Amino acid sequence: MNCPKCQTQNEENAQFCRNCGTNMHYFPEATDNNKTADLLIMIFLIYMFVSEIAGFAIQKLVDNWYEGTTKYIIIGINLIADISVVLLGLSIKNKTIKIFGIILASIYAIYIIYSNIDWLLNYIFKY
Repeated sequence: MNCPKCQTQNEENAQFCRNCGTNMHYFPEATDNNKTADLLIMIFLIYMFVSEIAGFAIQKLVDNWYEGTTKYIIIGINLIADISVVLLGLSIKNKTIKIFGIILASIYAIYIIYSNIDWLLNYIFKY
């Protein structure tokens, strides 16, 4: 029987791990960290779903949405959705991978912000 914490091989009926002392028969169902990660992922998924539905509805229901103020609403919704990808990085449990995930998600978010602002400035100053 392997220890769930350190993966050390123990006797089949061992009560505690011979290496780290972990109770071999106690397995917590969910920690607070797991609940937080699940909540962050759920917030991300809900926001992505709602933002896509809102963007689709605006584009279908508002004539010439790209010429009026509604284009700024769509840009805002998309920017927040793209930035919210950082929540996925925050939900990673392994600390080393979490840091890498947050850095990667942040770089992606900065790129999206830059792209949208660059597009918006070019659009505004060309007309």
